Formats: sequence, C-alpha cells, structure tokens
Amino acid sequence: MVRFLLNIAVALLLTMSVQASDIVYNLGAGTTYYGTGQSRNETYDVALRISDPALVGCQVTGVRIYLSSLDGISATKAWLSKDIAVKSMKFTGADVETVDFEAVKGNNEVAFTPYTITDEGLYVGYTLTAAKDVATQPIRLCRSYSADGFFIHTSGLYRSGWRSIGLDEGSLSIEVLLSGDFSDNAATAIDVPEVNAKTNSQNQIDFLVKNQGTKGLQSIDYTIEVGGATADYHADLNPAVAGYYGRTYALTANLPMVTTKGGYPINVEVTRVNGQPNASTTPVGSGFAKFYNLLPVKRPVCEEFTGLWCGWCPRGFVGMERMAEKYGDDFVGICYHNADAMEIMSSANFPASIPGFPAADLDRAVVIDPSLHDIELGWSWYREQFAPLAVDVATELDGDNLSVTAYVVSPLDMDDDRYQLSFVLKQDGMQNSTWQQANYYGGRDDLRDGVMDWFCDQGSYVSGLVYNDVIVAWSGRGGIEGSLPEHYDGDVAYEYTYTFDLNDVVNTSGKNLVQDRSKLTGIALVIDKTTGEIVNAHQALVGTTTVTAIDRPATSPDEAVSETRFFDLQGRRVLCPVPGSMLIRSETLRNGQVRTRKVIY
Repeated sequence: MVRFLLNIAVALLLTMSVQASDIVYNLGAGTTYYGTGQSRNETYDVALRISDPALVGCQVTGVRIYLSSLDGISATKAWLSKDIAVKSMKFTGADVETVDFEAVKGNNEVAFTPYTITDEGLYVGYTLTAAKDVATQPIRLCRSYSADGFFIHTSGLYRSGWRSIGLDEGSLSIEVLLSGDFSDNAATAIDVPEVNAKTNSQNQIDFLVKNQGTKGLQSIDYTIEVGGATADYHADLNPAVAGYYGRTYALTANLPMVTTKGGYPINVEVTRVNGQPNASTTPVGSGFAKFYNLLPVKRPVCEEFTGLWCGWCPRGFVGMERMAEKYGDDFVGICYHNADAMEIMSSANFPASIPGFPAADLDRAVVIDPSLHDIELGWSWYREQFAPLAVDVATELDGDNLSVTAYVVSPLDMDDDRYQLSFVLKQDGMQNSTWQQANYYGGRDDLRDGVMDWFCDQGSYVSGLVYNDVIVAWSGRGGIEGSLPEHYDGDVAYEYTYTFDLNDVVNTSGKNLVQDRSKLTGIALVIDKTTGEIVNAHQALVGTTTVTAIDRPATSPDEAVSETRFFDLQGRRVLCPVPGSMLIRSETLRNGQVRTRKVIY
C-alpha cells in the first residue's frame, strides 16, 4: 500500500514537472543594446509593462537587470507594481513588492515573492541613483519598439510624471522570470497593420510573429484571411528565435487577392510552430485592410528655393538632381529662383515662408533644408501617406498654347469641397554662358561627404551648369475655384484643363524664359484649400500623357468598373492569379457592359 501511494506521488510530481515550466520574458533579447540617461545627479525609475492576455495566471518570480558599470550607481531597487503614479514629483512606490539589492557589474538577478499576473497587467521595474558625469547612461535599452516597452520617471527631466517612450526610444532591456504552464511550441502574430490596398492585385503586409514557447521559433506555418479569401504560408526563420517569451521575428507576406472594394479585417493565425501544432491560446493577430479599385499613388512635391547668388545653394542643386535621377517622374520637383535671370516672382510670393536660402518645402506642409539627405528622408515619409485623390496629367502643344489637363479620381464616393487644382509649368535644360553659380563649397575639403564632392573641387563660382525643374509659369499660389467638384463618384475621372500662353512665360525682367519647348513639363497639383497643402500631384512632359489607353479612367459613373474577374485561356475562372501568368481580365461596368482583354498578371 505504501509502495502504491509512493508511485502515485512520483507520478503526480512528474505530471507537475511537465505542466509547469519556467520561461524568461524579454522584449528585445538578441537585438542591439545601448545606454540612455542624463549627465546629471539623477534618480531613475524605469519599467516595462506585461499586458499580454496569454500571461494572465502566470507567476513573476524574479528579474535580471544588467548594469554595464557600477561607477556612480547607488540605491538600487527592483520592484513589481500594478500601477505607477507620481505625487509631488516623486514616484509613490510599488504597490506589490520592492526589493533592495546590492548591485554588481553585469546581470543582477533579484528574486520576488511569486506574484500571479492578473488581467490588470503588471509593471516590472527598477530604481537607481546615478552620479553626475560618472554614470551618464545607466539605463540599458534594446532596439525593440513597443508602447509597453519603456516607462520612465526621473528626479530631473521626467519629474512631473511617468512617460511611455518605448515606441520612440526602444524597450527596457531586463529579463523577467516567469513560472507557469508554458508549452514548447507556441507563437502569435502581432502588429498586423491597417493598410490601404488595391483590388485584383498583390498587396503586401509586414507583421511580427512573437514567441510564446520554451523552444523558440525555427519555423512557422500561418494563414492570412481577409474578405473571405485565405492564403497559407510556411516560413523558416533565419536566424531562429531563441526560447524567450516576447522575442519577435519580422515577416512580409502577400494578402489573399480581394476582388470587391470595401473594408475587411485581416486575421493572421499561426497554425504550426517548429512543425508542431501551435499551442498558443492567442494564435491570431488582427489588422484591417481598405480595398480600392483605384489606389491613388502618392507623389509628394518638393519645392526648392534657390538663386545663382546663393553660395550654399549648390546643396539644393545636388539634392534635387539626385532625387530626380533616383525616383524619376514620381519625384515632382519644382525650383523657384530668386534675384537671377530665372526668377518669375519675388520671394514674398513664394508658396512657402522660408527663413533664408537655400530652403525647400514638402507638399507646402513643412520647410526643410534642401540637402539630399533631408529631402529624401522627408519625401519618403510623405510618399507613404494615403492620398485621397489620384491624379493623371496630359499635355498638348498647339501653336504657342500649351494645355495641361488633369484627370482626378476619388477611389470612393465622396462629398468634399476642400480640393482645388493648381498648375505649374517647369523647364529642364536651362543654361546660359553668362550664368555663374556662387559656390561656398569650392576648395572646402572639410565639406566632402560623397554628395557635394564635385562642388568642393570647383572654384568660388561655377559656370556651365544646366538647371532643371525650373518653374517658368504657374496658375497661381492657390487653387482654381471650381476646378474640382464638391461631390465625387468613386472611380470616375474629373477633368480640368489649364492653358499656358508661351508668349507670357517671362521672368521678372520681362524676358521670355522658354529655351526649348520640348523640355517643358506640365504639373497638376491638388491643393487642400483649407490648409494650402498639396495632397497629390503628377507631371507630364510636353506632348505626353500619364494616362494609358488600356487603363484610362472612366469619365462618367456608368463607365466605372463594378466588378473584375480573371479567367485562364480555357475560360475557367481564376480566383488567385499567379504573377506572370497570361489571363483574360473581364471588367463589368456599372452600366452593365463587359469589356475583356488579355493581360499578363
């Protein structure tokens, strides 16, 4: 009988050892580490927050805090708290447990009385005091950006209250020791985005897969569902993700193809981990997709303000040239000259208020330095923003009249009277043997940066330059009243034409600026009249159009496409076309007509 009871006890212990396991919670293990802090006498209170629903019921048993140096460090404490608050500019203290510890260089492991995580979540943190000019960066962070990753309060800079700065600065690099019922193979999808997408097209999303299991992640299988369509994927992760709870791996995948415009949830479900069924209790991450038949391409406008007399303006000359070379017609650049032969207006009439020369603006929303670095950085950000209207342009030269026609399309039915059109005429290849560009970079080896080197090799004035993107005429600073409607039918083009008389294209001295008609480009700008900002734009060289015969926009509601289907060459419907395949594209218009054409998807 005793032997029987002993066998039962051993079996129970073995069962408990299988069910209960330990894991380390760490948001950024394996990433780049770096320090942060102030060069002053400062007390730091820092924490991360555990808010993952899958961890409710697990126990926090300790924490590991890494200190790169002990110089100037004192009064070290580790703590757990359900809430963090400040009173009279001081942290009110942890409401679960605080443990004083004697710090050592490297990892400091501090044990807590086991605490069970509730659905309120839990802050895990530490406090230390750093001496001025000795311990200048005592807080260790990692390049894992999370809203729950880094909370800070200090006796100096952040004394008024706790701040959540994990999305900007990175996450607190501590290891939280957890005990619970953790599986070997478990993961979930997080940070599934909200995206704008195009129907009948391949659309990609980026998201993270987060480890929740003790064996980490070597491979995963997952399913993406959106708008009733699904797609299954397998990914071998390289490098593999070690078995720390919270470590992540970035993935990019195609959404299943959706044929009908509208808004749909995106669900990403991790189905298998390391070849085994996913044991996560929260395997699905969700986002949202808005599908449009026409997804407007955002083309930010960069307006540069320059002059031949301006010695630092070669910086903008190079920036604009390099951007045009790299991005082609998607880069809509316009150069406004001041106090030289290419000037068409005084600086008081510029579309942006600038502090001096050189300068530039992006979409008339922000003024920047016109260096290549600053232009590309800002322009790339604006390029990712959603444009409410799509723009195409056609230009035609008839005698001395150059007409610029804009075709503007809303992807949705919309009532909005904010938008107006404005037009610009610019010219490439402008040059004159008498023009000399002032050059403060001449002979300055200390200004060589791989971008401005050519100008560093020149003298104080540079002759023979060819000036591109020079504005030679415009319809005016603001938009044209009545150029766009107050109501838009979705997927229908609204057309407006503005005509430039080339005889009137003159500089402020009255001299005609047209040097070569073949190098003129018409630009259509969509202006938000309430802000004066540019919401989208496009450009076309004289005698050309950005509208193709195949994809010309509908010019009436009845011509708009209501449904698109794809068929193989044998007439069988294809729900998920493979890129590069030859298909029959069938478009049903709102008026009931059907048009088909053979395409390579």
